[in-house]
Amino acid sequence: MDHSFQDVDKSLRLLETFALGPGYIHVSPRTVDLAMELLPKFFALCPKKDSLGKIAMPKNPLSDPDRVLTRLDSFVTAYGTRAMLYETWTSNSSLFELLLWLFDRSEFLAETAIRTPDLVDELELSGRLRRRKTAEQILQDLRHGRDDEDQRLWLRRYHQAELMRIGLRDILGLADFEQNLAELSALADACLRYGLEVVLRKNKFKTPPLVVLGLGKLGGAELNYGSDLDIMFVAGSRTRNLPMLQRLAAEVMDLLSRPTELGVAFVTDARLRPDGEKGLLVNTLETCEDYYRRRAMLWEIQSLTRVRAIAGDMKTGEQFRRLAATLANFSPENAAAGFRVRVTPATPAPPRAGRNLKAATKESRSGLAAYRHDWKTEIAKMRARIEKERTPPGKNDLAIKTGWSRLTKAHLALVAGGLLALAVLPGHWFGPDVPQPARERNALPPADASSLIDNYRDLLRIECILRRWSFEGEAVLPDDPAPLYRVAVRCGFADADSFMKAVGAHRTAIRSVYNKVMNEA
Repeated sequence: MDHSFQDVDKSLRLLETFALGPGYIHVSPRTVDLAMELLPKFFALCPKKDSLGKIAMPKNPLSDPDRVLTRLDSFVTAYGTRAMLYETWTSNSSLFELLLWLFDRSEFLAETAIRTPDLVDELELSGRLRRRKTAEQILQDLRHGRDDEDQRLWLRRYHQAELMRIGLRDILGLADFEQNLAELSALADACLRYGLEVVLRKNKFKTPPLVVLGLGKLGGAELNYGSDLDIMFVAGSRTRNLPMLQRLAAEVMDLLSRPTELGVAFVTDARLRPDGEKGLLVNTLETCEDYYRRRAMLWEIQSLTRVRAIAGDMKTGEQFRRLAATLANFSPENAAAGFRVRVTPATPAPPRAGRNLKAATKESRSGLAAYRHDWKTEIAKMRARIEKERTPPGKNDLAIKTGWSRLTKAHLALVAGGLLALAVLPGHWFGPDVPQPARERNALPPADASSLIDNYRDLLRIECILRRWSFEGEAVLPDDPAPLYRVAVRCGFADADSFMKAVGAHRTAIRSVYNKVMNEA
């Protein structure tokens, strides 16, 4: 039996180097013996082909043994002390296997591990891989570096270590798919909160004068590997010093996004704000309401279906959430009421507050220019246009994000009851809380709701695995058989055919529910 190496000669040279060293350094007999103990553990993870060409797949197989072996050689060279490294691996074989899976499952994290070879050891031996972290716990960790002279580098060093921890937990199965997205989102939340704290402290603000809102994947708390952070800055309606706030918002974005020798923490994107790139970076709540009611397009209203206050003035954030929930609720009752936001006092008013009570309970402005009775038709046209413009010619079956195999999240939100039942839906589209509110509002029959969420979850998991490899947007599956096979194995399939059949089944199920909803008047 062979071990599925494609370049046998190169693999033999690398295996010899692993055991005997590169030739220009002395390797002790003890180190050679340790290497010979480790190699069978490597071979045990390789798919094996018998004399008839039939492949036997071990549990959690490596998709590309050649690449793993090359990465292993680079890691040993970067580590330096071969004898100490092999002693550590033989006494803790799980650490060795962890690295093999890391080199196979993520090129981005593999390069990080090679640049900082002690990082993986520290995470595994300290037990930190077994711990799940919330945004608050991550924020507390970040605050330990508040006195660091270079806050950009501190934020990136911490971010790099946390990404490795989260990625390894994902690769090892220590966190399930939904937990993984939650931890990635928690890391982004904490970095935004910490970044705002740094900027406010620098500018001597005692209380936050604005709120940082998350939209898109960030707003839905389903952030993926390498995702940008779609954010918006909003100040209270009575805010007067807007020029100062523009500078504060720009500093927060710069702290997270300016390139350094360690890269960026997160790429931040504020183009979903009112008037997009031409608009102010910070708007008041009143300005936002006027824009969305009078000038926003339908897709901008759709973007409000997943808005979440993340950092800063959470009172203003809650006011914006209520506004967004009202404007993006396209139920017949809400449309007939003029999309009004009714403001009521949180506690009973004192007897002398009659005038204030009357002011507090008065209805806000009404109307929504983007709303039209045939809004479903407009959304269907928008989705069709996206598929046509963003799907490469002839690649519809392979387009995991824009083709039939995956609807954009705004459209999926619609099908799950988004614009019809937004007021009772949480930000997560794949979580266990989604089908039930949709059923309660009769937005979807129970069977359709469950089918939609289950199939969407599986396709989103595939996208996560693709993005984990490079930390970049992977919109299309490879059409070459070799890389498609590797993707299939990383996704838990034995071959590309069974993988593509599963993708096709998910695609058909989602499209079926979508068409059913869109064809209903």
